[in-house]
Amino acid sequence: MNPRRRAVIDALLPPGGPAGLPGAFETGFEEFEAEFRRDAPLSMSLGWLAALWVASWVSPLLIRRLPPLDRLTEEDRPRALEAMGKSRVYLLRQSTLLLKMVTSLGYGAAPTVRRAVGYDAG
Repeated sequence: MNPRRRAVIDALLPPGGPAGLPGAFETGFEEFEAEFRRDAPLSMSLGWLAALWVASWVSPLLIRRLPPLDRLTEEDRPRALEAMGKSRVYLLRQSTLLLKMVTSLGYGAAPTVRRAVGYDAG
């Protein structure tokens, strides 16, 4: 995964999260994302890639910063994504939801996260 896409995911689920929860990339998210892109319907996979692109190149503009997202400080990255999710533009809001949904699916499937939140499927 390239640095720009990593910056988006890290802004959504950063390392050192609350209550000692791991960040997205500490749970093997890259492997999940590769599998998702391979197995998802083409429209969903393309939507995912488009949402990552929009988050990287458009969201910084919403907080009056120059893109791409990976150039922003660790504090400004989540602010930019939050602004995207609160935008008056429907497509930006939906892109944010898609980012959160796919990231959450991968994160919630990780055994370390499931154990940390007290969910044991065994």
